[in-house]
Amino acid sequence: MAIDAPTIGGGAEGDLTGRSGGEPVGLRRQPDDPFGEGVWFAPDANAEPARSATRPADPDSKIRPLFDAPSVDSPSYRQFLEALGVAVYTTDAEGHITFFNQAAADFWGRRPELGEEWCGSWKLFWPDGEPMRHDECPMAIALREARSVRGYEGVAERPDGTRAAFIPYPTVVFDADGTLVGAINVLIDVTERRRAEDALNAANAVKDEFLGLVSHELRTPVTTIFGNARLLQSTDGLGDRDGAMVADIATDAERLLGLVENLLLMTRAASEQRVDLEPQVLGHAIRRIVDIFRRHHPERAIDLDIQTDQLIIDADQGYLELLVGNLLGNADKYSPNTEPIEVTVGRAGNEARVTVRDRGIGIPDDNVDRLFTAFYRSDPARRLSGGLGIGLSASKHVVALLGGRIWARPRGGGGSEFGFALPLAEDRLD
Repeated sequence: MAIDAPTIGGGAEGDLTGRSGGEPVGLRRQPDDPFGEGVWFAPDANAEPARSATRPADPDSKIRPLFDAPSVDSPSYRQFLEALGVAVYTTDAEGHITFFNQAAADFWGRRPELGEEWCGSWKLFWPDGEPMRHDECPMAIALREARSVRGYEGVAERPDGTRAAFIPYPTVVFDADGTLVGAINVLIDVTERRRAEDALNAANAVKDEFLGLVSHELRTPVTTIFGNARLLQSTDGLGDRDGAMVADIATDAERLLGLVENLLLMTRAASEQRVDLEPQVLGHAIRRIVDIFRRHHPERAIDLDIQTDQLIIDADQGYLELLVGNLLGNADKYSPNTEPIEVTVGRAGNEARVTVRDRGIGIPDDNVDRLFTAFYRSDPARRLSGGLGIGLSASKHVVALLGGRIWARPRGGGGSEFGFALPLAEDRLD
């Protein structure tokens, strides 16, 4: 496909989309133009860069006809591109613009002259704001390397200063002999989507900051109330009425403290890409956490089975305490005091596993996948106890940050099993 330089921009004043009377302006087909045999393209977008702009068109080739029209220059083909409603333009093999539709002109905010190179945008930028030269845009890459290009994103600035984010889909075009003859590019405007994403991210940042601030402000007084209530419980001389009141204060303060800790954990976990991990002997850590829980819940029996003390994991101690504490608290809340909670620590392959089993209300099969969703609570759980339903969601966040996995399943004979697995620090196992 050739550009007739003397006729570029020589059409009628209103003819700025590359056609006049249904025929292309500024283009002429050579008498021996093989392009007239049909338009071809290569759909393998991830193909290796070609060493030359020629590809074989053998029967087994991935090159297939793009349209049955006699040429990309045909009126029917141009009418099709105009009717798409999205920004589309074409170039020749050297990157000179040969056609653009009205949607492209609207997107660019200008009508480039036919023959301009690579793209009709006034200015281009990468998503991080760095300027993008026209000769390094995805369309230029596609034509230089004779391959379709995907996975890029850019920002186009119009002459009036407004900007639009877009995703380009440049696809190279070959003739029947496998010779590169040009490319077609579709520009998808994602400006509104990016604005919505930015607004959502900003709202989430404000929410996280608010939750973190409120949680920190609540943490100290709630901890004080809880600690003093426990201290009063151990004091001799309290009557039945006063003892019951102090017990209620301690119970509710503990529940509120757990809520605050989980809110802090969720806020921190959502903002962290990684955490500082330290070696932990899992059996020792679980034993310590269970002992603390027993002191706070003397009426609850806990059967602890540590199958080996040689399991070493990399974890954050605070995260681990909240994780196990959430699972123990969940089992305690939804099972009768007459039934013990069973905690098992063991190894399976290259994982350390901790399971917490109870004989409580169980888990309906249709609720298993939803249990780790923030603020979700099953109907039986709502009827039995109050709460916001964030403990298991926070636990899922923690396990993900520690590189492990978490699960829940109904327990045979009634009750539930919650568990998590963390990778072993194999290099520390002798």
